[in-house]
Amino acid sequence: MERFKHFFKFLIREELEIQHRLMNIILSVGVFALIVCMLFDFVVGTGARTYWILLLLIFCFLLSLYLANALNKPNAAGVVLSVVCNYFLMPILFFAEGGKESAMPMWLMLGALFTWLIVRGWVVVLIYAGNMAVCAAVLMADYYHPELVSRMTDRKAEYFDYMFAVAGVVLVFGIIFKFQSRIYEQKRKELEQKESELIEVNLNLEKANEAKTTFLARMSHEIRTPINAVIGMNEMILRESSEWDIVNYAQSIETASHTLLALINDILDFSKIESGQMRIIPEEYELYSLLNDCYSMLEMRAKDKGLTLKLDYNKDIPSGLLGDEIRIRQIITNLLTNAVKYTDAGSITFKVDYNKKNDEEINLVISVADTGRGISKEGLEEIFESFKRADERQNRNIEGTGLGLAITRQLTDLMNGSINVESEKGRGSVFTVTIPQKVVSGEPLGAITERVDEKSRTGINYRESFKAPDARILVVDDVPVNYKIVKLLLKNTGIQIVTAESGRECLEKYNSDHYDIVLLDHMMPEMDGIETLREIKKLEKYTKEHTPVIALTANAIQGAQKEYIDAGFDDYLTKPVQGADLERMIVRYLPKELINK
Repeated sequence: MERFKHFFKFLIREELEIQHRLMNIILSVGVFALIVCMLFDFVVGTGARTYWILLLLIFCFLLSLYLANALNKPNAAGVVLSVVCNYFLMPILFFAEGGKESAMPMWLMLGALFTWLIVRGWVVVLIYAGNMAVCAAVLMADYYHPELVSRMTDRKAEYFDYMFAVAGVVLVFGIIFKFQSRIYEQKRKELEQKESELIEVNLNLEKANEAKTTFLARMSHEIRTPINAVIGMNEMILRESSEWDIVNYAQSIETASHTLLALINDILDFSKIESGQMRIIPEEYELYSLLNDCYSMLEMRAKDKGLTLKLDYNKDIPSGLLGDEIRIRQIITNLLTNAVKYTDAGSITFKVDYNKKNDEEINLVISVADTGRGISKEGLEEIFESFKRADERQNRNIEGTGLGLAITRQLTDLMNGSINVESEKGRGSVFTVTIPQKVVSGEPLGAITERVDEKSRTGINYRESFKAPDARILVVDDVPVNYKIVKLLLKNTGIQIVTAESGRECLEKYNSDHYDIVLLDHMMPEMDGIETLREIKKLEKYTKEHTPVIALTANAIQGAQKEYIDAGFDDYLTKPVQGADLERMIVRYLPKELINK
């Protein structure tokens, strides 16, 4: 008995496919049913020919079990069994066991049904068609040549035959349905367990993502804080120094600082994109300003290497567009920076063109061509992969993270654009980016140099954009050098600046005096910026005055601005802060009567 149980468990083991297990059950039940049939025929006194046919059927079932399990060919076993039994043995049994007046038509039907259960693929249709042809043939033979059929002479035997057939068919299908129900229940429980596991995995992923976001925010804050001091103090040197050597040194510091900041931004942007947090935010912008800024930013670096940076643009491009200016600027900067890095001599051509999609939309086409080192065929295959650089051995002396082009491609994809590269080793490269943009103003771009506004610039020609000697601002930051930078950047405006080094000190000073704006850092010990803002809004004084509170923070991760606006801040300014950006923010929120242009 134990051996039988072990053998049966072997036939329905979990690693087998469901159809294979079902076949094993059908074959096992079939062998059992055939043995019972032999016993029944012995009782009713059937002829020897029937015994031999039943023995052949049992042999076919056992052979099929062997093929399906020992040789692991379940479909071949099903085909052999269906063809031999349904085409040969069952028809012979039909004539030997009473023909249409017996239970044999029911067994023929059961054999045809088994074909559908145990055979896979289109071959089942062919076998089924053959089954129907055989059934039709034996029934027609019974009709036209009844003398070929051995009839049952005992009426009682006919009834027993039918009773046994009904019991056998119901038993077989009952076992099949029970098996299917059991399999369904097992699969349902497995799915529930997997669903539960997936929910747990998702929760862990969400926690990990939150931890990653928190880590990135803290890293952004910790790294940007000293960079803020370097860039801020350096801006003061550029503003106030009239000695060319000092200005030249300061400009080198500025270039290095912005290079370091770009590396940090690359890592942060890569993390945002990988976590799916990067969002494209379309805004109206002036194309001439974007192109001029990108050109001016890289012109000095190109000159330092003895390279010529050329700007070639179509003057008919619409000047006012709608798109994510920040991300397009980042794409252009990445391409130009790479061109400068990998070009040792010659020139770089920054070309901007367009093709019109319709009256409301264009494809902005940006290309950067250089006469640099070029890229090998092998390098081209992995040039857009993260943390990989083309021809690493040859370019090992070139600084970089290997993220710039990966980020450029992913930003382009996010804006439904495309990027293409053509390169030849030793002869330079051409990167072309195409980005769909909506047209806001159809006025042609014209000559960029004629359209660039005279605006505040860092350097020896700096001039404050406004004065507001009667305005009072409260700057809150736990790092003294940060609020010192703000004081220095705004000193020519005449604004009265009061500082606080903690949330509690902020509350005390805010409640005791009038301020037109509060610049509030986020990551402070004890009471952070968001907690401090909540306490400010509870004060009766805030209810009356509604002082604008601006988040001035080193947290530059994607979604930070929404986080601060949702928390109740009026606006958001990221460090390292530029003097011109800070002045624009102050002008936006200061009462107009306090501003002297």
